[in-house]
Amino acid sequence: MAKNCIFCGEEIAAFTAKKITCGDYTMSVCPDCFDKYGGLKGVELAEKILATGRSRHEDYYRTFIDHSLKIRQEAEEREKKKEEEFNSRHPETGKCPKCGGPMLQYDPVSIKLGEETFLFSDLNRLMTGSLTVQPNRCKECGYTEFFTPNENELL
Repeated sequence: MAKNCIFCGEEIAAFTAKKITCGDYTMSVCPDCFDKYGGLKGVELAEKILATGRSRHEDYYRTFIDHSLKIRQEAEEREKKKEEEFNSRHPETGKCPKCGGPMLQYDPVSIKLGEETFLFSDLNRLMTGSLTVQPNRCKECGYTEFFTPNENELL
């Protein structure tokens, strides 16, 4: 029994039929339409299938599209909220000298000073102390600068 292509409607022989799966359903397509639409996934494929008017599962695909778009929108909102929270904790301090992107200011960190030696390296670090620096990092290229927030530490 020959089947018709879900996209173009042409009859396809059993030995040339290709399969495309969208959601819970697998459909037969001709080789030309498989080459044309085979790379589509999810919502885009479901929209193409609905546009043909040949689907026997229109309600399913409409629900599938609505649900997928809702999930995508929720994920974008979560990502936007996460970025806004990050930006509120790390204010912009100017432009990156390398790419011109925004520089973000991070909380000060303490860096241990002292040389790494074969003997007594931990003792050497304890005796030399640490330096508090403030990192600024470019949001675009990752370039990082360190500043000393307290000038008295350098004396």
